[in-house]
Amino acid sequence: MEGVLTDGAVAGPDPRLTGRLLACGQDAAPLLLCVHGGGCNGGYFDLKGFSIAQAALARGFDVLLVDRPGHGGSVPPQTDRPIREAADLLPDYLASVMAARASPDLVAIGHSIGGAVVLMLAADGRAPVRAVAVSGIGLTPGEAALAWLAERTAGLDADPEPPPEFFFGPDGSYDWRGPLALRKAVEPWRLDELREVRADWPRDFDAVAGAVTVPVAFHLAEHERIWRTGEDAVADAAACFGRARRVEAGVLPDGGHLYEIHKRGPELAGRQLDFLKAELELVGS
Repeated sequence: MEGVLTDGAVAGPDPRLTGRLLACGQDAAPLLLCVHGGGCNGGYFDLKGFSIAQAALARGFDVLLVDRPGHGGSVPPQTDRPIREAADLLPDYLASVMAARASPDLVAIGHSIGGAVVLMLAADGRAPVRAVAVSGIGLTPGEAALAWLAERTAGLDADPEPPPEFFFGPDGSYDWRGPLALRKAVEPWRLDELREVRADWPRDFDAVAGAVTVPVAFHLAEHERIWRTGEDAVADAAACFGRARRVEAGVLPDGGHLYEIHKRGPELAGRQLDFLKAELELVGS
């Protein structure tokens, strides 16, 4: 499959966002937008041995890996709400990309902060997103994460690098290959994003979720340590998507926040891609 891929930088009308387009080689393929979380760039979705992009290409999607403001080739954010800024920039960026495509079909996957961006994008309604799948983004941070965020966001001189235990499940749920692969996408954390996650996102969640009308797949890991997790927490969050045409929600077993690079990460990728493809087929039928 990799031998037939084309890979090129994609710039929209606004230079603040850049991305990388991977083509599956099929005519009129739907486009999968992938939006990464904090402390990394769009390469998170194309890590060696853990590539959601490669799984998507094999299923007949073209893949757009976007770098959020301040990451990869994108310029730093120009507001104090970089997560909201990313969501505000994407519709025009995507319009320029979609205008050159044979298929109007667009779906999205977002991880962590990228999940918040994808949900904001779907709620906004300016981009023709048909369905979204998010993981690693919850309604309310857990107590340990709240305490850590409060300490770090209180001053400008704080180290914004979260502790490693926030990201991984117990021993045996991942091995050395995951953290090693992650190094290819790692970038410095941004305090402005952490402030927005702590202060704004929990307050905005209900309104954002309530404005989403497209199908949503919403999952948190069993050993998630940044967001409150568990069946009750996931059910509470899923209930906020009252206008969505369909909601698939659940707890991902045997993994932590960076579930994609845990041993069961491919199961999540398959579940998300199957969900998105099924929704496209329903729209087209």
